[in-house]
Amino acid sequence: MDATLPTALPTLPDFAALPTAPAPFTQLRRTLATDVLKLRRTAALRLTLFSGALPVLLTFCIFFFKGHLIMKAGGDPWPRFISMAWQTAGTLLLPLFVVLLTSLVVAIETKATAWKHLYAQPVGRGAVFGSKLLLVLALNAAALLLFVGLLLSAGTLLGLLEPGQGFQTHVIPFETVGWMLLRTYLATLGLLAVQYVVSLFWRSFVVPVGVGMGAVVATFALLQWEHVSKIPYAAPFLTAMSLRVSKAGVLEAAHEVAQHEWYALAWFGGVLVAGYVLLYRRNVTN
Repeated sequence: MDATLPTALPTLPDFAALPTAPAPFTQLRRTLATDVLKLRRTAALRLTLFSGALPVLLTFCIFFFKGHLIMKAGGDPWPRFISMAWQTAGTLLLPLFVVLLTSLVVAIETKATAWKHLYAQPVGRGAVFGSKLLLVLALNAAALLLFVGLLLSAGTLLGLLEPGQGFQTHVIPFETVGWMLLRTYLATLGLLAVQYVVSLFWRSFVVPVGVGMGAVVATFALLQWEHVSKIPYAAPFLTAMSLRVSKAGVLEAAHEVAQHEWYALAWFGGVLVAGYVLLYRRNVTN
């Protein structure tokens, strides 16, 4: 009996290999570049400039018109000038700025109902999450750097316009200003993370702003509470109020990270991890 040869299996046609997904860092870089382009001519950019300039402008006007009543003759005006501007910014303006900033950056996609289109692109959700977070962090840092730059420039200008106040004859306390800049930025991170996740979860401009403003008001009502340092919305206020002028007229601030700022960092890490896991499992609805 003749042996039958095995029949050859049909072969599938050769298809061109599908392109591989870009590396995670490449996805993040491309998404970040796109988000930066979307940011141009938006309210978020104008808000960053405005928030850095407003407290300096207010303090400059006070010292220009009433500086001779505030300062004693021969005293160093820099400590009082810096502390007044910093406390004006940190007590109320800075928390509200972070609330509005995060909502405006995320609302760029929400306003255009572009979330489905965004997630259909060859980038992962991690790249989208990280890109917008880096953008908010960068704008927050830019606002604080602008505030410090304008603050020192305004004091120098006062020395030229009002030489009797003594700005030009005293040294700027750069070390204390540098520490306060670092500590203030760290103090905003917990609040920023909470507002960022809230803005991504409720894709509406009104809801995150309402949540943030309500939390800021509630925090002010709880300032006498012994555990207020654990509330992320209180951290910028506590850092600003830690800047003091001693009886000798010296600007004083701790040259170390305070406890409430460590709590803010803990909020930042914990909320971002939990928020990313929650949002990663969420279906895209718009």
